[in-house]
Amino acid sequence: MEYAYNTSGSNTLNKLWTQSAVDCYMIGCMCSKCYLYKSVFLKSETKCKMKDTVIELVRQIGVPDITKDDV
Repeated sequence: MEYAYNTSGSNTLNKLWTQSAVDCYMIGCMCSKCYLYKSVFLKSETKCKMKDTVIELVRQIGVPDITKDDV
């Protein structure tokens, strides 16, 4: 099965795992668990695109290198 993802922001993707992207990855891209989503995007008309970014990062460079010390 082939999945189509919204990669509209992929041309600006810096191909590095930021702390926000790692946090999103760690919670399984579930906005209901995200502090950033709750504080910024919940009541905004702007949609968070972090999930799209995380999916694109995984696709392009793989999963983040997370050690126990990082968590």
